[in-house]
Amino acid sequence: MMDSKPSIDLAQRFAHLREIVVMYRSRLTQLEAEVLTLFEVNELEAIASSIRERERIERRVEKLEEFVSRWEEQDDLRID
Repeated sequence: MMDSKPSIDLAQRFAHLREIVVMYRSRLTQLEAEVLTLFEVNELEAIASSIRERERIERRVEKLEEFVSRWEEQDDLRID
């Protein structure tokens, strides 16, 4: 028995994931500026924390981009 719910548009979801990637990349740029400031005040622990965050974000961005690239290529992006 099918509900009368609207279909889920996966293309919109992929667009949203690309927006998230853009936000992550923006955060990476912010982290670069923060690290420079932290170097100036010799905050080594905070620098290490920022580097770990950068690495975590970079891995996440890579996985999201791979996911979108892989599944967006499918012909039918709608689930009815």
